[in-house]
Amino acid sequence: MINSRIERLIGEAEGAAQLDSAMLERAADVLRRVFPEADLPVAAPSDPVGQALHLVEAFLPTWTIRLTGNATGPDGHWHCSLRESPGSDEDELIGFGSGRVIGLAVVAALLRVARARAAH
Repeated sequence: MINSRIERLIGEAEGAAQLDSAMLERAADVLRRVFPEADLPVAAPSDPVGQALHLVEAFLPTWTIRLTGNATGPDGHWHCSLRESPGSDEDELIGFGSGRVIGLAVVAALLRVARARAAH
């Protein structure tokens, strides 16, 4: 059941035009279930990108974030990868996400890590 919810959220994130607080809250709720040991501090940045990065910091604190994209247009086609170690191809879990804005790509990548973790 949790995997189907994660799949829906990944689809929403990768298909949305903007990252809003409702999507961030739904993602945080799922992440709390998959990573119950994580500490999600109450204070979060006010901007959506900061909030998405805040989720990575809370749930995957030592992971490396890599962002690529095209910032010249309104739909930047951003790509995010999350890895346990910088540059190792031997990481057990790797999250990849894409989105029209940076925050959506980050959330999609984080949700993919959660999906893989939930499957174990």
